[in-house]
Amino acid sequence: MKYNTQINKYLQKADEAFETDKTIKALDLYNKVYKLSNGENLEAIINLALIYDSLGKSQKAKEYYEEALSIDDYEERAYYGLASIYDEEENYEEAIKLYNKAIYINPNYHVAYFFLANTYDVSGKKALAIETYKKLLSLNPMDFWANLNLGCIYEEQNQNNSAYKLFSKALKINPNNHLALFNMGVICYKFNMIEKAINFYERAIEKDKTYEYSYLNLAVIYKYRDTKKGIEVLSKGINNCSEVYFLYYNRSCFYALNNEQNKACEDIIMALKLYPQFLKYVLEDEELEKVRELASFKEFITGI
Repeated sequence: MKYNTQINKYLQKADEAFETDKTIKALDLYNKVYKLSNGENLEAIINLALIYDSLGKSQKAKEYYEEALSIDDYEERAYYGLASIYDEEENYEEAIKLYNKAIYINPNYHVAYFFLANTYDVSGKKALAIETYKKLLSLNPMDFWANLNLGCIYEEQNQNNSAYKLFSKALKINPNNHLALFNMGVICYKFNMIEKAINFYERAIEKDKTYEYSYLNLAVIYKYRDTKKGIEVLSKGINNCSEVYFLYYNRSCFYALNNEQNKACEDIIMALKLYPQFLKYVLEDEELEKVRELASFKEFITGI
């Protein structure tokens, strides 16, 4: 009885520390529970695995999850935890198997459905990803990310009406999410609703000034109708985003289209400095033909 009281006391303090991000303190307290229970307290074992995973010690985390399963082979959290580690390691087949085990034990395991669907998606199993997202949405129709991600798969497959419905639903759930606004811009552009697409991209930028693809897609709309406006959009993107090599590349093309070859050359050189793999495209891009003839470009290429 004394040991049980002490275990519960440590466990409560450990949970409080864990919930308040006092990781080291939580680790110490869970270890005390583990020792006092002779390695039989499942809560301590699962949380030790979670902590070690968060600290980047995935092998140690796996060992604790396996230990939990040796005590209770119906411990859904252990299957899910192992699956998430294998998922992170891009061992998708193992992750899929383990997510499915967690769902078999708990058919209402929302987060397992979500990451299973995502794993199917990134591993190219699009039909299974769609099926799994649909199952999740049957359990929780208001899951923002499930609506958005399923919409993205439909958009990739040019099932644009289905994508539009899901993006609209996602925006009703969270009207201020920049990715939902961005994706509505993509769909509206596909439907040739140009002014609506512009509006959605501008709102996406307003909500997140660091998402480079919003600038790119908005600029592309202006490329031939108002090249200078497109250059302005790309310039804002370059100023606000950290990964901007493709924005430099595209601004170079816009400058070339606007007969500002020297500025185009400066941008293409910057793009190549940031991302040398662009060289193949630069040498083949018809829009940059005059830029390639400039002495400054030839000098730069010679030095690569």
